Amino acid sequence: MAPPPSLSAALLQRAATDPEEPWLFRAEGWDWVWHPWRELAGWMERWRESLFTLPAGSRAAFRYDARPESVILDLAVQAAGLVSAPNGGREDSWWIERRGLEIEATSSSHRPPPPDRGGLAGAVVILEGRPVTWAMGEIVAAGERLQGLIGEAGTREIVVLGGPLEDPLERTMMAWATLSGAVVVLEPDPALRAATAAWVRPTTFHGTPAEIADLRARVGRGRRGRLPFRRLRTVLASGEISEEEAGFWRERGVRVVAFSFLAGLM
Repeated sequence: MAPPPSLSAALLQRAATDPEEPWLFRAEGWDWVWHPWRELAGWMERWRESLFTLPAGSRAAFRYDARPESVILDLAVQAAGLVSAPNGGREDSWWIERRGLEIEATSSSHRPPPPDRGGLAGAVVILEGRPVTWAMGEIVAAGERLQGLIGEAGTREIVVLGGPLEDPLERTMMAWATLSGAVVVLEPDPALRAATAAWVRPTTFHGTPAEIADLRARVGRGRRGRLPFRRLRTVLASGEISEEEAGFWRERGVRVVAFSFLAGLM
């Protein structure tokens, strides 16, 4: 089967085939609340219709936090043929304000901001301190390339995400999760990423060397070759880790992948 041409198409495809399957999880007090494909696709379609009035290819900024509503608003912006700019500035973008499930787009200037990159839908990432637009094809390609490195699991993937989507690594992780249908547990606090992962027991964990070391500390002194959260099979490092650290994970059957594969897109 050919891969979906966009992330929004992937969401709609999942909603059609597995409407009640959960995708996004968020914490609510001591409980976790989940949202299925059908509900999330409904939000996206509703917001996409509202955003069709904006010029195709325009940059649309909004406040992004690690909540299902923000994830879906990002997809809706792209589905409407716009360039998503999570946490972007208001001066050169349409600004989208969300109140519950209602959104409103405004411009800070008397003249609307000009369309970006000839009307292509996409998203803004920050590279070396500069905003750069990735077209939809580039975003999908990044997600597919990551899937190729992770490989097929045979079971549904589970991952903890929560970083800003203007980070190219987080953008790639979310693209992969959308395309592959991985369960996404949203953790807004970076300091709790490893703790949440130890509780959720993901199949894939990504983080900085410090976050990976934090996760390792939570393994404790379990028997060699075993992990207390046994589903973990891939660790994605956003920076260089020592050979000793990588060896620790490999001894336990966990593959270690460096995010350097993104160099071609950057």
